[in-house]
Amino acid sequence: MKFSAVIFAAAASAAAMKRQEAVFKVSDFSAACIPHSSQCLYSFGVLQPGTMEQTPVQCKAMVTSDGSLPEIQDGTCGESSRTFTVTKSAEGLTLVVSQPVTPSSNQTGQHLIPNSELVTSDEPNAMVQSYQGPSNFDLTPHPNSFQGFQGFEGFEGFQGFQGFQGFQGFKVN
Repeated sequence: MKFSAVIFAAAASAAAMKRQEAVFKVSDFSAACIPHSSQCLYSFGVLQPGTMEQTPVQCKAMVTSDGSLPEIQDGTCGESSRTFTVTKSAEGLTLVVSQPVTPSSNQTGQHLIPNSELVTSDEPNAMVQSYQGPSNFDLTPHPNSFQGFQGFEGFEGFQGFQGFQGFQGFKVN
């Protein structure tokens, strides 16, 4: 019984260490509002490292805006169950890509696009915002993402493990 506890603890430790690794890799990211238009376009490829996936899934959203890059609530990725959102904050824009893992949980990665990478043109009658940062970057685990072992109830043999990282919602009967 102690041997299985050690194995389980080692697996949980490895899961906790992987938290800083990329959940998804973004390529060819671009975001810009179109001059003399009310439309803005987000476009990028995304793939999941550590899988057999080799061709990025293409994600895009074109939305109406006032010339500044807007929030996106329901961005889609072609031929995939992945979706994305973009939210605004005082620090900049946060890109979040999500993929269902089970019917009730998602694997989610995020990347902050700092304000320093957002540029507003000063052309007359065409003040529009665009992204001027790296086109390729990693998405790291989102706090609400499916990571490690979650929701175990009634699992016997693990008494005394409190505050162990990688176990969320762990309950011993």
